[in-house]
Amino acid sequence: MPPSGTPTFWKTRVPSHQDGWRLCELIRWECFLEIEEARDLVDFGSVHVAGRVVRDGDRFVRAGEEIRIYWPWPGVRRFYEWDPARILFRDPWILAYDKEAGIPTQPMPSDAYNNVFEAAKRFLAAEGAADPYVGLHHRLDRETSGVLVMSLSRQANKPLGRAFQERRVKKLYLAWVRGAPDWDRKVIQKDIGRQAGRYEAWEDRAGKRAETVVTTVLRCPDRSLVHAVPTTGRTHQIRLHLAHEGFPVLGDRLYGDPETARAAPRLLLHAYRLEFPHPITGVTIKVCAPLPRDWPPGPEPAIPG
Repeated sequence: MPPSGTPTFWKTRVPSHQDGWRLCELIRWECFLEIEEARDLVDFGSVHVAGRVVRDGDRFVRAGEEIRIYWPWPGVRRFYEWDPARILFRDPWILAYDKEAGIPTQPMPSDAYNNVFEAAKRFLAAEGAADPYVGLHHRLDRETSGVLVMSLSRQANKPLGRAFQERRVKKLYLAWVRGAPDWDRKVIQKDIGRQAGRYEAWEDRAGKRAETVVTTVLRCPDRSLVHAVPTTGRTHQIRLHLAHEGFPVLGDRLYGDPETARAAPRLLLHAYRLEFPHPITGVTIKVCAPLPRDWPPGPEPAIPG
C-alpha cells in the first residue's frame, strides 16, 4: 500500500514505449510494487483504465490510455459479506435488505468488494444462481443504516425503476438531531446545489428542487428524534435540510459542526420504512428495518403507520 502522504489516487497515461505491456507489469514498474501487490489491486477493483474498472491484470494496455489507482487505505481486505438474518423481504423478483451503517451501497473507486451490491451477487451465487442479477435504483449513504430494496430479475427491474422515477416509493427515515425544534411538523423546501465539490442547501439560489417533510417525534434536553419523509430524492437531502434548519443529524461529520460530529460515533440516520408497489403484482409492499443496536436508548418512539 502507498506510503503516508501519497495522494488518494495515482494516475498516468501509457507512454508509447509501454504500449502492449500487461496492466500488472505497468503498475509494478511505475509504482515500485511487487507483482503480487499489483495483482491484488487489480483484483480488488482499485484500478481503472480509460475510466472503467478493470479486473484483468493481464490485459494489454495501449499508448495514451489513462491508468488510475484509487488507493485502498485499509488495504485489499475482503471483510464484508451479507448477513441472511438482515433480509427483510424476498420473493423471486425483489429483495429488501437492512443495510448496516459503515458499508457502502455500491462499489467505491478504491474498493469494489466491500459493499452491499457486490455482496448481494456473491450471496445469490453461493445459493446456486449461475448468473445472479441485482438491480439498484436507490442507495443509502455509507453511514446510513436501514431498508435498501433491489430487483432480482430484469423483468422486475424496469417497473421498479419507474416507481422510483415517478415518486411512487414512499420513504421514511428516523434521525437523532441536535437541539429541540419548536415545531411538531415542518415542510422544508430548499433547493440543493453543488459548489466547489460540496452539496449545499441554497436559500436564495436556484438549484434542484428538494422537499422534506419533518415531524418531531421525541424531545430530549439536548437532542430530538425526528422522522423525515423526502418527497424528492436529492443527494444528502435530509442531512442538508436538517442542518440548514439548525438541527443537524448527530454524528454528521460532513454537514454538522465539530460538536455535532462528536455527539455520536456514527451518523444517526436510519431508513426505517419503504413502501412501494410490487413491480410484478402491483400489491403495496411495506418494509420496515428495526432500530439499529447502536441506536441511542430511550422510549420507543410513536411512528405513524
